Amino acid sequence: MAEAGTIEPITGKYVHVEIGGVDHRIYFEENGPEDAIPLLCQHTAGNNCQEWRHLLTDEEITDDYRVIAHDLPFHGKSVPPTTQSWWEEDFKMTAERFTETLVGLADALELKDPIYMGSSMGGNITLELADWYPDRFRALIGLECGAHSPGFYIDWLDHPHVNTTEVNAYSCWGLMAPQSPEQARRETMYLYEQGATGVFKGDLYYYSVEHDYREKLDQVKADECPLYVINGEYDYLTTPKDGKETVEGIGDGAVAVEMAEIGHFPMSEHPKLFNAYLKEILADITADQDEVLPDRLTPEDVGIELSPPAPAREKATE
Repeated sequence: MAEAGTIEPITGKYVHVEIGGVDHRIYFEENGPEDAIPLLCQHTAGNNCQEWRHLLTDEEITDDYRVIAHDLPFHGKSVPPTTQSWWEEDFKMTAERFTETLVGLADALELKDPIYMGSSMGGNITLELADWYPDRFRALIGLECGAHSPGFYIDWLDHPHVNTTEVNAYSCWGLMAPQSPEQARRETMYLYEQGATGVFKGDLYYYSVEHDYREKLDQVKADECPLYVINGEYDYLTTPKDGKETVEGIGDGAVAVEMAEIGHFPMSEHPKLFNAYLKEILADITADQDEVLPDRLTPEDVGIELSPPAPAREKATE
């Protein structure tokens, strides 16, 4: 717990980015040296940059990286563009719109050779980024990434007979590891309750309908831009097995790692454990460690003791 009067070193600003020929005012928060390696962090579907608040205050990371977390347009503090009648049509995220936003943001902030990291839909988009923009990033970290994640573009996620604020939040509860701290899991749900109507569903159009790289993995240029596909053990949407199969289909330059004892929202459901895992991944990217990154990271590997410990898991019967 921080003492009363503590002022966190996070700063928040707005930058104007042109997306599809339209000016968008995008909110972002950052911490770390301005001349350090930029680490651009993308939130999950329907959420906002507050998911990254614990990473933004981790001094072991912000001493060496300029950590930047943003709100996509229509999310968080990035309100819709003022020059369009955006209320006349449903919000719908597409791969083209998503990648153009990320690259446009990196350009507007004049980020030199940044590392990109995103989770869930932000993890999936690493495949398009490595396909279409391999020269723009130093490396890509796709958390909870898969080649295909169907089944979640659902009408009742934006329906007048449904309390979508509550439903959207509780749809995420079972995706988190039961041993992740309850306060952090509740906060993750709380952040989901802040989203505008229709935005979560609109993001899931990209996530579950448009994004399908099962037959296009050979187009992902991980040999030009290293790609880390990192999946939580308790994530049933894009499992560690899905991540491994994605990497096998891509080939050179792609690495799959399973994060033990964590779920679909690693950075917000168990920040202490995730940040420890991330330090290992960043050290691999910058070649600051001699040991090879394992294909499965565990709390023991990074010196984290789970409290409470993970519940016993039943073994599958043969």
